[in-house]
Amino acid sequence: MAASTAPPPSASPAPARHPVTAGPAVSRPAWHHVDSRDGTSVGWLRTDPRAADAAGAVPVVLCNGIACSVDYWTTLAHRLRRERPVVQWDYRGHGVSGRPSDPGAVTIDHVMDDLDAVLRAADVPRAVFIGHSFGVQVALEAARRAPERVAAVVAIAGSPGAPLPPRAARPLTMVGRLHQRMPSRADEAWRLWWTSPLLHLAARALGGTSLAAPRQVMLAYYEHVSTRDVPLLLAMMRTMQEHDASDVPALLDVPVLALAGDADGLTPLPVMARVALDAPRGELAVCHGGTHTLPAERPDWVLEQLRPLLRRLDAAPRHIDIPAGA
Repeated sequence: MAASTAPPPSASPAPARHPVTAGPAVSRPAWHHVDSRDGTSVGWLRTDPRAADAAGAVPVVLCNGIACSVDYWTTLAHRLRRERPVVQWDYRGHGVSGRPSDPGAVTIDHVMDDLDAVLRAADVPRAVFIGHSFGVQVALEAARRAPERVAAVVAIAGSPGAPLPPRAARPLTMVGRLHQRMPSRADEAWRLWWTSPLLHLAARALGGTSLAAPRQVMLAYYEHVSTRDVPLLLAMMRTMQEHDASDVPALLDVPVLALAGDADGLTPLPVMARVALDAPRGELAVCHGGTHTLPAERPDWVLEQLRPLLRRLDAAPRHIDIPAGA
């Protein structure tokens, strides 16, 4: 396992075929929608570089955290698009994706069905899966279920399973009970908290973010969370707590790059180190002063860690199937 540290601080596809059924009013004319196995409409976007020398570059698939929209990836995705295909997508009930008819249909199996639909629609047979927060669990589970699709896994500030400590999980249970008894008041309290000016101070105090995270990105994130369907979001958080992919890194025969912030109060550094240590081809890079919002607050550093891995994969010989008898 290698480690490094850092000092502190297109082509547009056709318009979407299906109407947006969830999320705030966001203009995304280039986004597509695809129906998942249960009929839920999932928003996705594939962008390809225009440069001729980018032909054959390994695509990347960006997997968000729970309650996150694609805003976290804004700077990083923009730069990656110059050199390789980039696929982004919203989880069900997030961003421009639709809500499932059953609010409880947000298990890891449903998330995998959505990802499968997106990859097929985007024509991506194999890619580097880059996950942030809950997206780490998504990327690892994808590697468990379809290893032939995964060229590498990049885990950014995310645990492979049950990421919330009991002290953080208990308030979610209380919110769920309150919502069952007084749904309108619970929704109002939810919106007030996520739009409160105190929230950002609390997030910084807990190591959830830092001053380095662009204000507009964090405000967009808070607004996105404040407009989510509360029961659906709580159900998805239960999925996150119950799902465990901690056994997957040891099973992978592809590179696994773990990117951690040593000031991340939500995903402690030892958790990220274990991901890298368990993987036969694991590497760990540590950003000094980085917190849980690494993709937004340190995009230059993240890209600096990514590029050597991506270039190695681009240069690797491709597998060619030779017909029998040839």
